Amino acid sequence: MFNYIYRGVWILFVFLFSFVQLYSQDYKFAQYYNSPLNLNPALTGKINSLYRLTANYRMQYFTVQAPSPYTTISGSADFGLFRDKLNNDIFGLGIVFGNDRQTILRTNKLDLSAAYHKSIGYKKQHYFSAGLQIGFIQRTIDLNNLYFGAQFDEDRFDLTKPNLENFNSNKFIKPDFNLGLFWTSSLNKDKIGIFAGVSAFNMFLPNQSFLSSNYERSMRFVVYSGASFQIKKFMMIIPNTLFALQAKSIDWSLGSNFAFNISEKRYAFKSSVLFGVFYNGNGLISTNVGIQHQGFMAMLGYDADLVKDINNAVKSVGAMEISLIYTGNPIKSKIYQPLFCPKF
Repeated sequence: MFNYIYRGVWILFVFLFSFVQLYSQDYKFAQYYNSPLNLNPALTGKINSLYRLTANYRMQYFTVQAPSPYTTISGSADFGLFRDKLNNDIFGLGIVFGNDRQTILRTNKLDLSAAYHKSIGYKKQHYFSAGLQIGFIQRTIDLNNLYFGAQFDEDRFDLTKPNLENFNSNKFIKPDFNLGLFWTSSLNKDKIGIFAGVSAFNMFLPNQSFLSSNYERSMRFVVYSGASFQIKKFMMIIPNTLFALQAKSIDWSLGSNFAFNISEKRYAFKSSVLFGVFYNGNGLISTNVGIQHQGFMAMLGYDADLVKDINNAVKSVGAMEISLIYTGNPIKSKIYQPLFCPKF
């Protein structure tokens, strides 16, 4: 009997916790730099090629939520179009999908994304970008995995009984609208680059309550900046930082990625190995390793929680994350300078 009660109370606690979490925070990736359309709509088409395909997967705290751990999946495709017709400007077009599962709570998101990249300067080495996304968010509660007090029968839960809860619906669809600005500058023959951006999400403030009450999803603001330094065609250092604010939730990350060239110098960074380490203001150390060859990159990351109480609760098991990116062949032209794209 006590096992049934414990299980019911625990699942209800997880449900309430997830609900509060979704009220204050959107899902996120530790490798935010490898999920460009989730980071900033203005990064749509910000590539030195015709297209880019991106896939991200994150699983966390599976010891607590097994066999249904928190998982987040995202995929996107974006294109840099009309470069030859816009005098070095670029029109970016893309689509991004996300699926977030928190045990009983499911979130699906689909956005169309567009951006315009304006070249600036005599040598067209600076770009100012503006982008937007519009789409929808769908959320669903799996009520079959919830136990309620009205379903408790002497020494067990009887799920055939009505739960007597007043849910308007176990799912809803709301519109989604996001905006972003981004700036990049390529210096010293593309050996040094700097970049910075700001983005705003949930601008329609959708009501996310499954009950009759009204809970607006707070806007989320993200500020992101960094640089890229190429050292003698041997190593590339990419330090960057992120600050995000949503309602009373503050999130920030600081660290750097490193790329080591394993190709001949005349084909610098055609192939490279990658390593990175970041510190998150909520008490996480994120490390990642990866490999890149031509247009393909794969990176595996792991988050270790430094907060003792949380670390004990999850039995020292953090989060795992995988990122895959495939970019088409670089644009070769004697007329146009290549876009400066941060390389991760």
